[in-house]
Amino acid sequence: MKVWANKRNAINRHFAALGYQNINVNQKTWEETPYGRDKQFLVGNRNALTTDATARLMAEIATGRAVTPERSRQMMALLKRDRPTTRRADDQASDFASRALEDGDKLWSKAGWTSETRHDAIYVETHDGMKVVIVVFTLNHAHEREIIPTVVGAVLRQMRSSS
Repeated sequence: MKVWANKRNAINRHFAALGYQNINVNQKTWEETPYGRDKQFLVGNRNALTTDATARLMAEIATGRAVTPERSRQMMALLKRDRPTTRRADDQASDFASRALEDGDKLWSKAGWTSETRHDAIYVETHDGMKVVIVVFTLNHAHEREIIPTVVGAVLRQMRSSS
């Protein structure tokens, strides 16, 4: 188990060597409950990520500095969201932060939600020339769909009025 856990923790050591702090990203995500070694390893060892670390990673991906420029480009292709004309609840392209954007804005995002959390990390290039990363994490508001677009909209309005 120690050898297995050491291998699993390689990802945390990698991010720590890059200067990321206060994160734990060594757990898989499950649709159901973990089992076997994963279940043993989970006790007292939950994933933890800060908004600062998430924003930094999103910025490094967007600027081509995550891993390599080519891998960053590939990640950006996976994160690209074309906003559809119809809205679907809990869809990364039509819900979450995208609802706060204006026509012509371009969006790259990674949303996440559980029974307790609702998060979104976005990189947006606005039609008026801004390039910005915004990260919103919530706890105990997973079913309140207005929080993220409200916060993102307020941030973008403030940035536009300040420029």
